[in-house]
Amino acid sequence: MRLWTFLFLLFWLPGTIAWAGEQTKPLDRGAKKELSKLAVKFWKARPPHYFKEWDQEQWAAIQKAAQEWGDLPEGSLAEITKIFWKPAKKWGSRYDKKVGNKGILKTPYGDAWFYIKGAGAKKGLVIGLHGGGEGAGSADEPAGTWSMKGTMGMYPQGIRLVHDTWNTVHGERLILSMIEIAKCKYQIDPNRVYSMGFSMGGTGSWFMAGRHTDLLAGAMPCAGVLMARPKSQLPKKEQIEDVQHGLVPNVRNLAMWYFIGLSDVNCMPGTYLFVEDMLKELKESDPRGYSKIHFKTYPGLAHAMAPGEPHNGIRFMSKQKRDTFPQTVVWEYVSRPYPRWNAREKVKRFRKESFYWLRCPEAQDRQIIRASRKGNRIDLEIEGGPGDAKGVSIMLNASMIDVQQDVEVFLEGSRIYKGKPKPNLASFLTSLNDRADREMLFDRQIDF
Repeated sequence: MRLWTFLFLLFWLPGTIAWAGEQTKPLDRGAKKELSKLAVKFWKARPPHYFKEWDQEQWAAIQKAAQEWGDLPEGSLAEITKIFWKPAKKWGSRYDKKVGNKGILKTPYGDAWFYIKGAGAKKGLVIGLHGGGEGAGSADEPAGTWSMKGTMGMYPQGIRLVHDTWNTVHGERLILSMIEIAKCKYQIDPNRVYSMGFSMGGTGSWFMAGRHTDLLAGAMPCAGVLMARPKSQLPKKEQIEDVQHGLVPNVRNLAMWYFIGLSDVNCMPGTYLFVEDMLKELKESDPRGYSKIHFKTYPGLAHAMAPGEPHNGIRFMSKQKRDTFPQTVVWEYVSRPYPRWNAREKVKRFRKESFYWLRCPEAQDRQIIRASRKGNRIDLEIEGGPGDAKGVSIMLNASMIDVQQDVEVFLEGSRIYKGKPKPNLASFLTSLNDRADREMLFDRQIDF
């Protein structure tokens, strides 16, 4: 019996490990040294936050170096990630200075800042967004409301206090900056990032939930509104013609917990009731999706916290973790979300080029990509856009496929790809740059 056990371990087990995608050819010392140099170069050149842009010559040079490196050993993703993530704490996303418990960013609008609480907690991150409106709103409000045990908290002060400030070009860039700073400088768990807020903070949390779903484990967009036509502030769903596209279908894999008071006149319930019907329709056509969304209405409740909130919602959120590599992804694109960019703005609207394991740098407004994978088969459905898969990339790693077998991609039932995508440094670096996220990483891609 002992001999058979020995033979089993000697011959069968190594083959099983190799099949599972474990590294079969370790990186040598020279390769590790060169990769470490490139990692430092990457982080030093990468903008420290979203109010600064890449120097395109530097980015092109880094991309060229990655392309010249070529294929990576199968199963080396964990080692490559360790090498490239090591410099992130020092050189990755960061604030320009810290004063007391405030992180400060230098922006074209002047200094922007946010409170930092629980800096030693690495379990995850709570982004707490304040309410308010034109000329009103304080980060002190969410700092005393939205917190989770063992989790770091960041609470931004709106750069310009306008209506729906978190949906603006500068509000969005401030929130994205904080998330990456938490991931790089404070090394929080990127699979446990939560967006929370009340009133205008709820509006901003819904915006983040729909536009940047892939960054979040959950969202609590309480007592807010969605941008809508003819306007956002309407009491009845029948008065709403449409809400901001590029948000609602995208929350398929996200945990959400939120409410609205039916007597709320500050953030009228019409848009949330309209979206409730949208989500019901989406779930009817996709029974496995939209399953972690909890929305409740309260008759007679004005603009106030519902009974038991936010504690009930935070308790629910504390059990949620990001679905990092979902089996099915729905991505509806919006190129110019409201409030629209105008020439008076000092930064441009952030262009989102990736969503979970999909990339599409030239996605068109209202384009919808639905991608599902089962084993090594991937099915695409695309509405809008060029009418085919042009410009779409599928990002993969060994945890998602059997690397020894061909991957097949079908568009509307017709096969458009069959092959074995090879792990390579260029794909890895692209995915690292997309989110500065040590968990949602890919080392191979299929381009169309």
